[in-house]
Parts: sequence; C-alpha cells; structure tokens
Amino acid sequence: MKQSKQILKRIVDLAMIVLLPLLMAEILIGQEIHEWLGTGMLVLFLAHHFLNLGWWKSFLKGKYTPSRTFGTALDLLLLLDMIALCVSGIMMSGFVFRFLHIKGGMILARQLHLFASHWGLILMSAHFGMHMELFMGMGRRLFHLTEKSAARTCFLRLAAAALAVYGIYAFIVQHMTDYLFLQTHFVMFDETKTAAVYFAETAAMMSLFAAAAYYINKLLCRIGKKSGKKQANGRGLKAIAILVPVFVCILVVAGLNLPSQGESWQGSQAELPEGGSANRKENTADSLEDGFVLVHGGSFAMGSPEDEPWRSVDETQHTVTVSDFYISPYEVRQSEYAQIMGENPSNFSGDDLPVENVSWLDAIAFCNALSERENLTPAYTVDGGTVTWNRSAGGYRLPTEAEWEYACRAGTVTPFNTETSISPEESNYYGHYPYEIEDNYFSQENLSTKPGEYRQTTVAVDSFSPNAWGLYNMHGNVSEWVWDYYGVYNASDDTDSTGPETGTRRVYRGGGWNDFAKNMRSAYRAAMPEDQGSFNLGIRLVRNAVNGTETIISAQTDKETEAGGKVLIVYFSWGGNTRGIAEEIQSQTGADLFEIELVTPYSDDYNTVLDQAQHDQNIQARPEIKNQVEDFEQYDTVILGYPNWWASIPMPIASFLEEYDFSGKTIIPFCSHGGGRFGQSLTAIAKLAPDAVMGEPLSVHYSGGGSLPDDIAAWLETNDIS
Repeated sequence: MKQSKQILKRIVDLAMIVLLPLLMAEILIGQEIHEWLGTGMLVLFLAHHFLNLGWWKSFLKGKYTPSRTFGTALDLLLLLDMIALCVSGIMMSGFVFRFLHIKGGMILARQLHLFASHWGLILMSAHFGMHMELFMGMGRRLFHLTEKSAARTCFLRLAAAALAVYGIYAFIVQHMTDYLFLQTHFVMFDETKTAAVYFAETAAMMSLFAAAAYYINKLLCRIGKKSGKKQANGRGLKAIAILVPVFVCILVVAGLNLPSQGESWQGSQAELPEGGSANRKENTADSLEDGFVLVHGGSFAMGSPEDEPWRSVDETQHTVTVSDFYISPYEVRQSEYAQIMGENPSNFSGDDLPVENVSWLDAIAFCNALSERENLTPAYTVDGGTVTWNRSAGGYRLPTEAEWEYACRAGTVTPFNTETSISPEESNYYGHYPYEIEDNYFSQENLSTKPGEYRQTTVAVDSFSPNAWGLYNMHGNVSEWVWDYYGVYNASDDTDSTGPETGTRRVYRGGGWNDFAKNMRSAYRAAMPEDQGSFNLGIRLVRNAVNGTETIISAQTDKETEAGGKVLIVYFSWGGNTRGIAEEIQSQTGADLFEIELVTPYSDDYNTVLDQAQHDQNIQARPEIKNQVEDFEQYDTVILGYPNWWASIPMPIASFLEEYDFSGKTIIPFCSHGGGRFGQSLTAIAKLAPDAVMGEPLSVHYSGGGSLPDDIAAWLETNDIS
C-alpha cells in the first residue's frame, strides 16, 4: 500500500512537470486548451497535497536545518504561487469557469497571472530539483542501471551542463526578467520560432532551475552537517522559512500597484487643473440646464504640424474658425441611450459606461429622438441615403470635425490636450503602447511616458481629470462620431466648416480603449462607413449656441457592387499565421489565393522586422510588390488578410490597395493579432479604398487555434460567401 502511494505521488509529480511547459505556451495551444490544461494542473496540485498530508502534519515539528529551511520556504512560495494562478485563472476564464460570471478585476487578474506563471516555472522546477534524487533513483531502477559507471556519470554531467547553458540563453531571449519583475503586462512571442524550439527553451530553463536547486540543497546539507548540534532545534531557521514567503507576498502586492480605496482610476473626480488655456474660465462658466458646457468660438490651427511624430498625411494644418457652441462634458452613457432608444447595443455593460457599437446613422437617430423628447427642433432629416442638417435647429446634434478638435485641444497646440505625452493614468487606452513607443520599443529611456495599464474595457464617462475646458475623455475610452464625411481638408472653407457634401466614409475622433496613443492625438482622423459601428466607438453631443441659417444636405456616394461574382483571397504574411488563416478560407470557399510578396522582403529576424515595420508606418512607405494579380477586374469580392502591425495594416497592404481599382468591389478584411484586434487597420483600409464596400471583418488571435474552421465558416456566412 505504501509503495503504491509512493508510485502515485511520482506519477502526479511527473504529470505536473509535463503540463508545465504546455501551460507556458498558451499562444501555441490556444486559450481554451490552456484553460483545460490549467484545470488539470489544479486537480493534480490538489492531489499532490492530499498525497503529502504528512508534510503538513510535521510542518512545525522537528529540527530545522538549512536544507529544510530552504525547502520549506520554497514549498510555501510555490503554494502561494499556485493559489494566485488558480484564482487569477478562474477570474479570467472564458471557457471552463465561464458559468461563474465573474466580473471586474480582470486587469489585476491578468497582471497577477502573467507574473505568477513565470515565477511558477522557476518554483516548480526548483521544487523538482529538491527531490531529484528520488527521480534519479527511479530512473536507475527503471533502466536497471544498478552498477556505477564513471563514463555514464561524466556524460550525464556534461549533458546537464550543456542544458543549463542553453537554459541561460533561453532565459535571456525570452526576456524572463520582464515578467518576473512586473516590467511588462503582455506576452512577447517570437512568431519565427517553431513550437519545438519554444518547448526546448522552456525545458532547458526548467532543467536550469532544477539543477540550481539541487546543488544549492546539497551545499546546504553539507553546511547543516558541519553545524551539527550548534543549531539546537533551529527555531530561527523555522522563522525564516515562514517569514520569507510572507515578505515576498508583501513585495508582490506592492508591485502590483493595487489602487487604494477612493483612488481608483474608474472614478477620478480631481478638480480642474490650474492654468491651461486662457479661455478656460470663460468656456466653463456658462452651461445649459442639461449640463452642456459653453465653448466660445475662435480660430485655431486644425491638423498637425509636419514635425509631429506619427502624423498622417491627411492632417494638413490650416487655420479654422468656429462659432460658439455647447458641448456635453461626457460621452453619452449607456443608460441615457437605452432610455431613449429602448435598446443597448454596447459590447460592455454598465449604466455609466459610454454607449458604443453604434453606427453614425444610429447616432443621428439618437440625436433626433432625444431632441423630440426634450421638445426641441430635431437637427436632422433622414431621407433614404440623404441626411439633411438644419443648422438653425436647436436640438441635439453631432459636432463637426472642426468643433470636435477645437474642443479637444482646449487651447493647446501639442499632440494631446494634456500638453505632455498622455499616460494610462490620464486616459483609457492601450497603455502598453504610449506615444512614440514604436520608435523606442527596445530601449525606453527616451520615452517621456512609460508603458502602463491596458484595461481592455471602457470606463465610466466621468473618469480621469477633464481637459482645461471641463470635457472628460476627449482622448481615449471610446472614439466619437462627428458630422463630416471623410475627405481632404478644404483650406478655403475655414469658417464653421462642415466637410465634404458627399462621401463614402464618416469621420470619428479621439481614439478608444484599445487604441495606441498615436491614434488618440488631437489631430488624428479615423473613418468608417456610416452604417457600421464598433466596440470602441461612441457619441458626444453638442447644441447650437449661435443658430446658423443654412441647410446642409449630405448624401452618401453610391457604391454599387456586383453580387455573386468571383472571390479573391489576398494576404500578406510574415510569421505564417495569416497564411494559415488564408489557406483555411480557401479550403472552405475554393476561391483564388494571392500572396503579396515584396521585391525587398522584410527581415527574418523578429526584432529587426518590428523596427522595419514601425519605420515604414512612420514615413508611410509603399514597399514594392513583386507579383501581380492577373485580370483583377474579374473579381467582385476581395478577402484581404494581414497581421496587425503597430495597430494598423502593414505597409505592403497599403501598396496593394493603391495599385488596383477597387471601385464597385467589396473588401472583407481579416486580421491576425496578438491582443490588439484590428487596431486602426480598418480605418486605414477605408481611407485607402474609399470606393469599395467594406464587409464584416474577422479578427483572429495569432493562428486561431482549434476553433478557427468554425469561426471562419460563421464569418463567411455572415458575409454571404459560400
């Protein structure tokens, strides 16, 4: 019976060792498999402790030697680490424990899970090393190696040394210190590595830490033997074994930057900062009964100067004058939208969160419905594809693009209205990527704002401090629709500009919770078809302070497309993920397949291509394409695939879109990403192919995992592709 229990112990321990590298490879195995394996690890962990109840019974008994002190401290740290992994994993679960419906705390859970998983690799490997003699004995009996062999011993030691050296190399190239000391909040994975190489590196690191613990334990055993009776009962060592894990927990809690009560980023109610624009007091003194802020008109430089980092070519700076207007301090709340429209289309749920996932046409309908409820003259009349704006009406409306930028800047001329590189503590955005991170990715000493929190959700509309004119979240949280069609700025129309009279895309501004900081600049312009919405796109309302006299008729340019024509799958792939997705689409559709290849390909080195990609985006390069699509006119639908590079399309996609005529065609994008979904890639495509119809896009996390075929089938059905 006792022998059977020992065998069961070893089986459980070996199973945990085998599962460990698999769990470290979530990117390779997919989230659902990762969760099921993690659940298996939880079961094994509980079984391990049940089979080792004797350890707990003798925990505070007997003599503590240096070796026992080291082992006990290690075991307690591993126990705490596994508890942290289990709790954070269950909180984030999207599959196994989804039925628990846990909400809130996801950002902390992700940070804790990433931290604990990498320390868990070390601690579990070290725990294995502490008991390596047992497993070595099992191995000798299993292979009948009862006789000692100097040659065999020498070979095994050389192999272990080589494996340890490889483990050191793997520790460096996988940037383990960043994860161990909370220097990053996301996993950097080199897509050029095969699964075999990744697992080999992980196994080598496990061997390194196991060997380190094994030899440390041997050294401590020798020290204990020399100390002999001088140790008495080892009370001091017993205290060390217990206090070390406690002290480590305190350091971890401090390092996680838990918000204290009343200081949560979700409800910052700080007073307006002193200083700022000279118009600040004047522009916040008067308001309507509905709380809107009066913005006194004036002239300003709209757009961005040519030396502003990461500006786009469509931001030509020019002087614009706007008249007085009233603007809401907040984005429209979900509770407000639902009360008026009778539904809440938002991806996230919360009364004080901004409504999102609304189209431009939805925003127009909301403006009119709210105006009617308040007995105000609606600003808009909708007749088919034509929307008429009565500028003399006193009802609610969307700001013009000029009004929005004027209000956002609040008298500033810098990229952000904070007049500094905006931080994740000042705004809700993809905080891992502050302004100019692209140019300073590998060496961040020159960054004025370091990477910070990525919340992965919207926050309450009154979060953070407002700008100098009392307006909240003009940068980040959700982007905001404006009236204008997207087009080239008309420098001659410099007073109360309303943009082009016709177009195919509507403008939205400000950036959202999943945007990089460069796409939250005051001058950044994004565009989307007026009948489409997004999970990071909402509404901010304005009203007239000075009634206009003209009527603006805004008609969408007709984009007639052929139905039932040929389909072409076009893709650009660097690491292979996008290629795999494209091939799966072809296998389900039988459509023609075209891979974009370059005359001068990007580097095969991951770090180098990161630098090349950001450089090409910064200068808006157009890499030359080596191959051509034969008879492009025969295709009516183009399924366009690409990896998310720095929150946008790779520049070879821009080269392709400019090389062919997409008039009358439908573009259906699909994007491989590591967590940023589409970024601003859809608006980049919309700008480059304004005469094409945009289909429903598909975002795929890396290679998509086992659910990819079903996900693609559902997506194709949504887009009526057979």
